[in-house]
Amino acid sequence: MTQSKQGQPPARPWRGEVWRVDFSNRPNDPHQPRPAVVISNDLRNDFSSSVLAIPISDEERGAKLLPTHVFLPQGTGGLTKDSRALCEQIASLEKDCFKEGPIGKLASTTLHSLVQALNKAVCD
Repeated sequence: MTQSKQGQPPARPWRGEVWRVDFSNRPNDPHQPRPAVVISNDLRNDFSSSVLAIPISDEERGAKLLPTHVFLPQGTGGLTKDSRALCEQIASLEKDCFKEGPIGKLASTTLHSLVQALNKAVCD
């Protein structure tokens, strides 16, 4: 398991991997680091200092699944609980925000569902 620590090179996340990530734009989030899935393509991930990631939240019983959310059952991508990807909250994160991982990888069919949910978040 790769860990990004001070004095070490930044993490090297790849598309579809699930990592524990510090979302610097959410400093008061008590669930930091939280799981996130890398959605940017690997060419960008290799050459850029930042990565596009979608935060993942625990599934709340009875909570409405929005069109921009993707349900991720326990075990998917190494997740220990039923969860949901919050595609409308996509973020560009520096690689040093990736703290632990990868903890798993999503199937290509699940990545396709994430891209469809992203389109719903940004397209008319």
